[in-house]
Amino acid sequence: MLTDRLLIQIVMALVEQTGLNIIVALLLSRLPMFTKMIRSRNRNPLDLLFPVIVLGLLGMVGTYTGVPVQGALANARMVPVFIGGLLGGPVVGILSGLIAGFHRWGIDIGGFTALSCMISTILEGALAGFLSPYFYRSSRKPLFAMAAAGVAELMQMAIILMTARPFEAALDLVMVIMGPMVIANAVGCALIILVFENLFSEGERMAARQSQQVLRIADQSLSLFRKGLSPETAAAAAEIIRKEMSLIAVAITDRDSVLVHSGAGDDHHSQSSTILTKLTRVALKTGTLQTAMTSEEIGCYHDNCRLKSAVIAPLMRGDECIGTLKLYKGVENGINQADIETARGLAVLISSQLELSRLEEQEQLLRKARMRALQAQINPHFLFNAINTIVSLIRTDPDKGRELLVHLGTFYRNNLQSGDSSVSLETEIRHIQAYLEIEQARFGDRLKVVYEIQEGLSVDLPPLLLQPLVENAVIHGIQPCPEGGVVTIKAESSPEGVILSVHDSGAGIKDKAFCSDEEDGASKSVGTANIRQRLLNMYGPSADLQLSCEEGIGTTARIFIPRNGEPA
Repeated sequence: MLTDRLLIQIVMALVEQTGLNIIVALLLSRLPMFTKMIRSRNRNPLDLLFPVIVLGLLGMVGTYTGVPVQGALANARMVPVFIGGLLGGPVVGILSGLIAGFHRWGIDIGGFTALSCMISTILEGALAGFLSPYFYRSSRKPLFAMAAAGVAELMQMAIILMTARPFEAALDLVMVIMGPMVIANAVGCALIILVFENLFSEGERMAARQSQQVLRIADQSLSLFRKGLSPETAAAAAEIIRKEMSLIAVAITDRDSVLVHSGAGDDHHSQSSTILTKLTRVALKTGTLQTAMTSEEIGCYHDNCRLKSAVIAPLMRGDECIGTLKLYKGVENGINQADIETARGLAVLISSQLELSRLEEQEQLLRKARMRALQAQINPHFLFNAINTIVSLIRTDPDKGRELLVHLGTFYRNNLQSGDSSVSLETEIRHIQAYLEIEQARFGDRLKVVYEIQEGLSVDLPPLLLQPLVENAVIHGIQPCPEGGVVTIKAESSPEGVILSVHDSGAGIKDKAFCSDEEDGASKSVGTANIRQRLLNMYGPSADLQLSCEEGIGTTARIFIPRNGEPA
């Protein structure tokens, strides 16, 4: 009867200690310093200091709450040490085992098993640390912990038998405490691991739900911000976010004003109004996320404002804060960690889209600048040749010279009015006609021009696309021929696109570098390298310029513009 009563007392004490350990486990699971030890595989030694101390102290508490049995103690001292080894690895297991083990050996109630318990506690922590990698790979962690803890407790019984004296007393003690301690402590370890596993699984499920929510919002709204941060894009995105997250209100601001306020409070947090809440101004100034748990923290000065809590995430462009995303709830202390992480994630995604929008805008500006630079390389060349021609006429035929100056002025006026990006085919032909009026005055009857333009054909071209090709035909094709020749300018439609060509009936260009696709060769011709680059910039790689040079037959410059090619 005495033995049965003692067994019940031992079991009850171990159950109480297990309950205490579970409560402590719940508390520890909320501490970042402890969860970091479990979640991170790249641990800093300082990260392990806190768990080692806490688990070692819990092992000491297990000793004090143990039940005296035949000059020894039945207790759950090994549970926190063993759990620490499984979760934190050998360092945590051994060091917490040293703390709890040396304490067990040094206290006054040590008894004849003090040395045995010290050795077994340290070895149990080391065993758990050794098993830690296998524990993390296990698909059934609570069962793994229970089996491993059972083996560790059996190891403790063996150590008592080997080291405690007298042996008869050690054997009697083991026969009494082995069953309760092996079962209770093994089940206790399994229950604690189950607590951690459920808590972290719930955290992972919450994170997954949060990620899905962010992705849904991103899928619907992020393309809007590729157009930049404006009242229109902000209004559409805010409505999507408010509905997906069931928020009382969502607002988006730039640095100076509210772009949109969707939901409660829109009577005074209206679009285009100045920023009212002081936390928004703080977020804009510091570029850091702000949270408000009460209406006073929000800082709205309007009476009876329904906005009670909020998270305010900065929208960044590089290191500069250009606006904020604000999520509101209608209850105080309503903002939780999930809301904060969602706001932070959305703000990062929106900021990325705004940065892409800025880069695209810069790319368009760069493309236009390159177009202007390439065009500028052509214009001075034409001006130089035109002036030379007019100068030659000033002395012999002043009236004709004045007429040609008018054509030159018309040419440049039309060019300036055409804008930076594109001109119509009709405008380009007028440019060519103005140029050829000047050249025909120089060459006289030696230069004849034929236009074969398909009726009704409409296509937009980069300014001065054909003029340098016509110039090449005149200078390199017709000029070397004493009898002169014909320049044929043709434009026609094909199923794939539009074909423009300039052909001269001259002797053909002897310099094969003129017809080369290589940059060095193309640069020797007037404008051909520039034309290729401008076609690429405007229409993409499908557009092309091909030069056919046959000595004795003439030269043909052929431009292909794909049907789906549209000026940028």
